Amino acid sequence: MLTSEYSLWFLPLCVLLGLAYAFVLYYKSTKPELPLWVKRLAFITRSFAVFLLAFLLLNPLLKTVHKEKEKPVIILGIDNSESILMCKDSTYYENDFLRQLKQTIQQLSKKYVVETYLLGDSLQKGMNMDFKDKETNISSFFETIQAKYFNQNVGALVLVSDGIYNKGQNPLYEAKNMEMPIYTVAMGDTSIHQDLLIAKVNYNKTVFKNNYFPIEVLVQANKLKNKQSKLQIVHKNEVVFEKIIHITNHEYAEWIRMNFEAKQAGLLHYEIKLLPIENEMTTHNNTADVYVQVVDNRDKIAIVYQAPHPDVSAIVQALKKNDAYQIETFPIDKFTQNVNAYDVLILHQIPSKSNPAKQLLEDCRKFGISNFYITGNQTNYAYINSLNLGLQLQISKEVYNDVYPIYNQNFTTFSVSPSTQQIIASFPPVQVPFANFRLAPSASALFFQKIGSVNTTYPLFVFNQTDDVKSAVFAGNGLWRWRNYNYMLENNHEAFDEVIMKTIQYLAVKEDKSFFRVKTSTIFNENEHITFDAELYNQNYELVNDPEVTMVISNHDQKYTYSFSRTFKSYMLDAGNFPEGEYQWVASVSYGNQKYSKTGFFNVKKINVEFVNLVANHQLMKNISSVNNGEMFYPNQLKEMEKSIINNNEIKTIARYIKQHDSLINSVLLLIGIFLLLGTEWVLRKWSGSY
Repeated sequence: MLTSEYSLWFLPLCVLLGLAYAFVLYYKSTKPELPLWVKRLAFITRSFAVFLLAFLLLNPLLKTVHKEKEKPVIILGIDNSESILMCKDSTYYENDFLRQLKQTIQQLSKKYVVETYLLGDSLQKGMNMDFKDKETNISSFFETIQAKYFNQNVGALVLVSDGIYNKGQNPLYEAKNMEMPIYTVAMGDTSIHQDLLIAKVNYNKTVFKNNYFPIEVLVQANKLKNKQSKLQIVHKNEVVFEKIIHITNHEYAEWIRMNFEAKQAGLLHYEIKLLPIENEMTTHNNTADVYVQVVDNRDKIAIVYQAPHPDVSAIVQALKKNDAYQIETFPIDKFTQNVNAYDVLILHQIPSKSNPAKQLLEDCRKFGISNFYITGNQTNYAYINSLNLGLQLQISKEVYNDVYPIYNQNFTTFSVSPSTQQIIASFPPVQVPFANFRLAPSASALFFQKIGSVNTTYPLFVFNQTDDVKSAVFAGNGLWRWRNYNYMLENNHEAFDEVIMKTIQYLAVKEDKSFFRVKTSTIFNENEHITFDAELYNQNYELVNDPEVTMVISNHDQKYTYSFSRTFKSYMLDAGNFPEGEYQWVASVSYGNQKYSKTGFFNVKKINVEFVNLVANHQLMKNISSVNNGEMFYPNQLKEMEKSIINNNEIKTIARYIKQHDSLINSVLLLIGIFLLLGTEWVLRKWSGSY
């Protein structure tokens, strides 16, 4: 089909233009050397050539339709967690089952596109199973597949697992959103074996010096009636608590509560032990570690708001989890306190259109109080622009966009865990004013804006520091939705709370005036990478990253040496995973005639969640497979599963018709034709003796 960029009603005009041009050239020509038939033929060739040139000015397009066949995709998700091997068939799963599974994949690959993923600490593509992952998040697998393969020809999804999940929400809820049949392979053992375990530990992660804090331990025992054990709490290689556990029935459970005094500031490590009982299935779940941060005083946080709003409640709930903060809330017309009494002020829609709070903001600047601004419909953006917050919003009219957050991979003010980065991408939109956003050189954006499907570099969450005063600006309205959605996705608020907590930590921390600074955490899980951020300043307190920064990490018997990688203006180090234990680190750099160094420590915490529940949940696997007319199979039925997939008539190749528009200006044949027409005319005139 032929169409054009401009209306085809111009086509007759192109014809007239060609005829008129040839008419002027040949109709009144009186040269005797041109015979009549030559004039007529030259008239036709010139008319047609000029018509084609004029027609090309309309940018004609040739519309074509291509047919493409798309084979079905079969997606396999394989549980790679430790619980798979904690059963009597562990040798079978490590050897024969893996071989049979690879054969099944090879057979399916002859007819379908087969893609495999490993479920565990994270979702990884491939089949390098080692069954060593420390956690299992099945719902995240479903969610990722649904997003990644949207609008593709996914024939079926195969989940190979024991049905034991210990992270994220119930996968059955997410499975109901899938649009393809789900086949499950039920691994593991549903039998209940003799086992004594620490099922859960409750404690406060942060306490204050000279205060008492509780530790609660849930002890469970299966099929160990009339047996006994001993619970011990060890601190600095000394037993500080112990209790005899008398197991009175085959399904025993008991909460044990104890109190300890935080006598000194710092990180306290308590190891909880259950002495093993003969013939236990495993002793990996007989221990647990508790790390408690003891602080000397609290940071005072005031939340001042223009009007009651769910954003305020969401922030309060996030901060209440940290005992290091003393939180107070005030409406703006009731806030009469001295701002110098607070470490951070959170200002919700302040300055507002009805109350610019000029004196409050001047006092914050005067006393160097850090502020966290959250904007909204009542915000006075003109006043915001005058506060030197590192962000300028040029608003022509008050219109709002629905904006999704995009994590800035180059953000270095503080680090955000990979799991939080992943969840943030799924958060719902917030309302942001339609404006031209300008970011100052002193500021950096934690999140950029995604408007619809377009990723922009407009800042959404900005951090800035000028004249030793820190500030943060969230240029959106609707933070509370993020907290609710976080709970819907993961059955917790950890991602949202981490963002808010680290924001306040950044604002509340007193400025470090040293020329060399290193930031890291003091506690890591054994499946987390040990990461460090470093900054080096010259005498003018300008960031530099020319010299090499080295890091030595050691414990009582080993030493590891690393070099930091350079980022835009600073440094970062990913040291990878470390075994459980306590480590010391020393970071060093030489700059000019000075040598700088920083020291610290971190603890790697063991994760035992895969050993808490070792009873395979085949009922969950059956329920998941029944959602979209799938089936459940056992490991020895892989051939039957293969036949079931192949015999499913709904899994078939589909044809897609792709429309394509090609400009005739790019047509070589058409251009050659025009040259041939003009060349023919020239030969005729030349042959007849005309010039």
